[in-house]
Amino acid sequence: MRISLVHNPTAGDGQDVDDVIRLLTDAGHEVSHRSSKDNWLKLLQDPGDLVVAAGGDGTVRKVAVATAETDVPFAALPIGTANNIAKTLGLLGDARELVRSWDAPDLAPFDIGEVRAAEDSRRFVEGIGGGWVADLIARSHEIDKEFRLLGRETDRALHMLGDLLRQAQPARWQIVADGSDLSGDYVAVEVLNIRFVGPNIPLAPDADPSDGLLDVVIVTEADVPEILGYLEERLHLASGEMPELRTVRARDVRITLPAGVRLHVDDATWPDARDPYESIDLEVRTLAGAARMRGSGRQP
Repeated sequence: MRISLVHNPTAGDGQDVDDVIRLLTDAGHEVSHRSSKDNWLKLLQDPGDLVVAAGGDGTVRKVAVATAETDVPFAALPIGTANNIAKTLGLLGDARELVRSWDAPDLAPFDIGEVRAAEDSRRFVEGIGGGWVADLIARSHEIDKEFRLLGRETDRALHMLGDLLRQAQPARWQIVADGSDLSGDYVAVEVLNIRFVGPNIPLAPDADPSDGLLDVVIVTEADVPEILGYLEERLHLASGEMPELRTVRARDVRITLPAGVRLHVDDATWPDARDPYESIDLEVRTLAGAARMRGSGRQP
């Protein structure tokens, strides 16, 4: 195949692009490549047979959203830190086997989400939500640089999530999912296309980005002690059992985000100009099968 490779040179431990190219050419593929830090969208002018995202969730997300506008499928070569999208799809193990799986003729549908606020809109792959996860994203620079937080990047994120959750207060959310009223007083709400958020937190363990549905996950004040227990287990035992949270699947979700609650779309807070002390009306929907993927392990 002719492959267009989008490589993030800073993902994970900084995998050298020459090693990635060698992996693909050894499998018999012809490769053109650009760094995700450069104008990689030029690759889509003549993308060949497949666009490959070699990086973390951010790189996979950019490529998935961009290829949804084309007839060309994409594939993921996860070399990031969290790799939440890849973990959802089961893209683990031997990289050579993953690359060989791209030769299979079947393409799996891959859903893209879309959120609209007033005249602004954004597409997403992981999810959108308000509360502790959005607060963590807003403070991500502290996780990268804060010397007072010990441990790996994942450990520092887990520690900060626990602190944020202890401080969180419930707010009144207005939510209608496919016509069903889910409104109530919640600590956080996430609308997810994949299973994991942040440092591999399985908020939606049954989410499937090829089923045409989004998982609306609700966190109540009563859920907080069990989630904190899970975070402590992750920190001290490297594993834990996440409590089962109320989850509703839907294609279209209308949300009024409470005043004072920060919003995120994938790994960025949004909208940029929003005053967080004002409420905001959101329309969230899934674009079922908007992209197509190779090597996902899922059948169309």
